[in-house]
Amino acid sequence: MPRPYLFLQRRDGSILIICLWAIAVLSCLGMGLTGLVFQELRFSSAILRVNSSLPIARAALKAASYERAADATSGYDTNSELTEEKSVVLCGNNSYKYYFTDKLNKEGSEEVIDEGALININLASVDILQRLPGLDESLADKIANSGLRPYASINELFLVEGLTGEKFQLFKNMVTVYGNGKININTVSKAVLVCLGMDEGLAGIIINFRKEHKIEPAKDIEGNPVSAIEEYGFSSLSSMIADLREYSSLSLRQEQDLIALKNYLDVRSEYLRLNIIPQVGNKPGTHYSVVINPSRKKVVSWREY
Repeated sequence: MPRPYLFLQRRDGSILIICLWAIAVLSCLGMGLTGLVFQELRFSSAILRVNSSLPIARAALKAASYERAADATSGYDTNSELTEEKSVVLCGNNSYKYYFTDKLNKEGSEEVIDEGALININLASVDILQRLPGLDESLADKIANSGLRPYASINELFLVEGLTGEKFQLFKNMVTVYGNGKININTVSKAVLVCLGMDEGLAGIIINFRKEHKIEPAKDIEGNPVSAIEEYGFSSLSSMIADLREYSSLSLRQEQDLIALKNYLDVRSEYLRLNIIPQVGNKPGTHYSVVINPSRKKVVSWREY
C-alpha cells in the first residue's frame, strides 16, 4: 500500500534535485555571462576613451598654439604663466586641460620642469656636462665627443659607454636635446644653475629674487592688466645684474660669473613641454606630453602615457 506513495516521493525528490542543479548551473552561466558583458562594456568604454582622446588632444594643441601666438608677455615666460592650467569644456561631457611644464611629485613636493630651462646635451661643453650629478670628466667627454652627437633623444645617452641607468636617473630631468642652448632664468632650477658654473650662493639669490620680485603687468590701451596672473621673476636680461644688486649684495666673483654666463641665459623658453589631459565623458582619457616650438609652430615630440 505505501509503496506507490514512496515511489512518488522519491520521484518528486529527484525532480527537485534536478531543478536545483539546473538553477545552480543557470545561475553560474548567468554570472559568467554578466561578467563577460561587463568586461566587454569596460573594454568598449576604454577603447572609446582612447580613440576620443587623440582628437581632443589635437584641439588642445591648437588652442595652446593660439594662446602662445596671442601672448601679451611674449618677451618672457615665468613659472606662474607656464604652470597655469587652462580648462576647456567641449560637447558631450568632453573636456581637456593643459599646461606648459611637467609636474612631478618628488619627496612630498611638486617639482616643475620647463623644457626651456634644461641643459642641451648637444650644445653643452664638457665643463658643464661634468657638473651634472652622476657624471665625471671622462664620461662627460665621451658624451660630448660621441659619434651619436647630436642626439635625437636623451635616451640615446644609454649608448654611451659607461653610462648606467642609475647615473642617468640622477640627471635625466636636467637635460634636453631641444633649443638653442639658452636657459630660461625664470624657470631654471638651482641645480641647473650650479651646473652652469654658478656658486650655490648666487644661484640661491636668483631663485629667491624670482619668488619675490613682481613683474609690472602688461596693460592694454585702456590701462587694464592683460592678464590676471601675478608674475614674478625677470622681464629682461638687460637689467638682470642691476636688479640683483638692488636685491642683494653680490661679490665681485658673482658679478663676473653673471657676465660670463649671460650668453647662456634667457627670460623666455624657446621650446615648451605641453601637457594635455583629455576628459572623455567625465572620465580621464590618455595623457599626452608634447614638446613644441611655438615660434615655428612645430611639434618635435609626441608622447602618450
